[in-house]
Amino acid sequence: MIRLRALVALLVVLALPRAQAGGGTPPPAASPRPAPAAVAVLELADVAHALQERTLVITGWVRNVGALRAGELVIDASGFAPTGDLAAFGSDGIPWMVAPGEAEPFQIFLPLGRSLVSRYTVTVSGSRPRQARPAAVTRAILPAFYRPLILPRVRVDVDAEPTALTFTAAAEGLPVTAVRVTVNLLVRDKEGVTLRALTLEVPVSRPLRLRFAPLIVRVVSVTVADVVLAPSWTLP
Repeated sequence: MIRLRALVALLVVLALPRAQAGGGTPPPAASPRPAPAAVAVLELADVAHALQERTLVITGWVRNVGALRAGELVIDASGFAPTGDLAAFGSDGIPWMVAPGEAEPFQIFLPLGRSLVSRYTVTVSGSRPRQARPAAVTRAILPAFYRPLILPRVRVDVDAEPTALTFTAAAEGLPVTAVRVTVNLLVRDKEGVTLRALTLEVPVSRPLRLRFAPLIVRVVSVTVADVVLAPSWTLP
């Protein structure tokens, strides 16, 4: 009887470490992570701009480079003045579905006010499917692009004296360094009154004063022929 009790106690002692090592009920196995869902990836290509009178026309293509079809696309264009303020805004849309690998053209019109657009950003997004990845492109516009719009906005005033002319050029804060003008005036010399024509480059930063030996009778006309534009929107 004593030996039987000792054997039972020995078995209990041997079983205790195994029960403690097991730590009770084993934890459940971690569930596998779901694979990332496929998305429709949009891309803007061949974004360019042109000028039609006082309207900036932005064109380009929207490509679907993802794995899903994308639809109800909205293309927005925001134009910014040299100061950084929003100067113009326009939109276009592609309501139908665009299959993977396909591309669709867009065209956006930005009417220009007194502030010209020095840079613009085009963004495209789609609502079908919701996981469509948007895209954005930014383009800069140099001052020379707006020469046809800048030319009518510059002004040259002339102050005539009997033996001198003083020219003052104004450019309304536009990136213009000088204005080229043609001046017709009547002068009196030994041969009488004659018509003289001058071609001058008047700086915007300071007045230009010219002296004449013959007497100036009258300034007939002052015509702005061209402008000298700064290479960037920030004047030196």
